[in-house]
Amino acid sequence: MRNMLTTALREDGWEVTAVSSGTDALKKLETGGFDILLSDICLPGNIDGMDILRKSREFSHWTPVLLMTAFGTVNLAVEAMKEGARDFITKPFDLDELLALVRKYSHTAGTDIVGSSPSLLSTIGRASKGAGTDLNILVLGESGTGKELLARMIHSESTCFEGPFVPVNCAAIPADLLESELFGAEKGAYTGSDRTRKGRFEYAQGGTIFLDEVGDLDTSLQGKLLRVLQEREYTRVGGTELFHTNARVISASNRELKTETEEGRFRKDLYFRIGEFPVTLSPLRERTEDIPDLTAYFLRLSGYRGVTVTEEAMNKLKAYRWPGNVRQLRSIVLRAAALVDDKIIDSEILEIDDPVSSEGLLKESARAARIREGEMIKKALKDSGGNRKKAAEMLKVSYRTLLSRLKELNI
Repeated sequence: MRNMLTTALREDGWEVTAVSSGTDALKKLETGGFDILLSDICLPGNIDGMDILRKSREFSHWTPVLLMTAFGTVNLAVEAMKEGARDFITKPFDLDELLALVRKYSHTAGTDIVGSSPSLLSTIGRASKGAGTDLNILVLGESGTGKELLARMIHSESTCFEGPFVPVNCAAIPADLLESELFGAEKGAYTGSDRTRKGRFEYAQGGTIFLDEVGDLDTSLQGKLLRVLQEREYTRVGGTELFHTNARVISASNRELKTETEEGRFRKDLYFRIGEFPVTLSPLRERTEDIPDLTAYFLRLSGYRGVTVTEEAMNKLKAYRWPGNVRQLRSIVLRAAALVDDKIIDSEILEIDDPVSSEGLLKESARAARIREGEMIKKALKDSGGNRKKAAEMLKVSYRTLLSRLKELNI
């Protein structure tokens, strides 16, 4: 099987590194990056495909992992998907099907959102399912959470992955120019228009157009966008010729669009049209367990491979509220890496405000507070070896209170 796949992949144009065990695979992963990692779940020796999947995340978060499995281990494959595998194929399989999957996911290399928190994995899983449909996808989340990165991942996993990905920042382009940016303009359509210009929808033909901060669209443009989504046609500014589009539309907003519609600032019919398949990215403060992975990723990607972060510094990063989310974390970490002389980032070098105090914690959203409380309880249970009484002592709460919180938090 290994020899057959190696030959087939090379004939398909790939450079292939083939190994016969999980141990050898991990050694290869340590020495270099790969566009795709293809592994059987059941392997000889003590390291199986699941171990490779988990370990690979330490070396390369952005490498898509595809798993092969016999029919009897399908449940295990489903579990692997929850842990970050991009897809699995059941043996015996059609070779063309496997090659198609490899081609498809090679386009996702470098587009993965880093992290392994349950919240993030759930979002990625939902986005992947949406990518396989022809529904308009709406990505919601605060600024800096990675909405465009998620949109690129959706594009890469869609049927139009070979087409262009055309981003448009609706908030950055003046309202009087945005229409021509989206739909194009004929020569002489406005002052200074000395030639015909194509719009972003035309450039996105056969691919995806990403409307970032769609909530900032002017009311008149909202109606024109709705017509494009409904009729799949538009005209250039100053023209009468109808142009048809097959571009997939992915929108994003950091606003609560539902509230915007209720208060009359955003068309309800457009909201329902662009939000056929909504996906929400949680803010970084609600998935602090992703911070170590993100920190390591930013350092490695920017060439600071030898730089390490002390435990105290990491705790400070986890305690911060991150109003700028992942984008802000990247800036803080890389700034610290540039400032250190001994390749060790300690808490003093981190140029951020003091960690969240008890008073500040009370001001967090109820959801964020519950998540943080759950993390503290899980850590105490882990440190106490699962002994609930010891965990209660570590948390400085009564045993009865701990049992109550375990039930309420479904731990």
